[in-house]
Amino acid sequence: MKFVERILNTLSFGEKWAGGICFLLLTLLMIADVSKREVIDKVFSWIMEVTEAYPNTGFAGFVGDWSVYIAESIHGGTSGFLEWLGLGGIIWAQKLSLYFMLWGGLFGSALASAKGSHLRPEIADKVLPKSLLPYIKIVEQWVISLFFLFLAYLSVIYVLESISLDEVNPVTEIHLWKVQIIFPYIFLSMGFRHLCYGIFPALIPSDINEATEALELAEAELFEPNSRGNR
Repeated sequence: MKFVERILNTLSFGEKWAGGICFLLLTLLMIADVSKREVIDKVFSWIMEVTEAYPNTGFAGFVGDWSVYIAESIHGGTSGFLEWLGLGGIIWAQKLSLYFMLWGGLFGSALASAKGSHLRPEIADKVLPKSLLPYIKIVEQWVISLFFLFLAYLSVIYVLESISLDEVNPVTEIHLWKVQIIFPYIFLSMGFRHLCYGIFPALIPSDINEATEALELAEAELFEPNSRGNR
């Protein structure tokens, strides 16, 4: 069991880093997109306006024709570079950001599953005898595992079909199967993880009821000023 636990911890560690890298790249892409649109384009447009107006200034006549030649060279180079960059934001940045957001969210889903923080109905917990709950949790892990492994099988078929059709995104020019490959991995990872939980119930993480914890924290903060006032 220790060996399996080590494998699951390594898996979670890798997914944590992969998800963090995805969101880091997402942030850098959005910063580059906004910087291109709001800073770089405006600076280069200002340079073009200045160099275009320079030959008609009195300073240009005083300095001489060589300064006009330099200004026109700068204007031509800036115009060509700006035309190569294109006006507005980076065209492929937003689409690529969506890919990184998708990957980061799916890695986060796998990590949430590993920590037991997914929301789940608790009606059966209140109705069934507490002595049966440990067995219910084991059955639950097997059902979840089979469900995710089935989704992994379907996603593999989907990716293979995308490869056979040679689908390419027209904006990023990336083959779509390279983006979709995350689905078989995530479903296989979650299916394997819950399968291990079903075989080794001691590895099942304790349920984290985030909604209940948030309500309890809000109630504590709400009643804390009142208790201080009564003192």
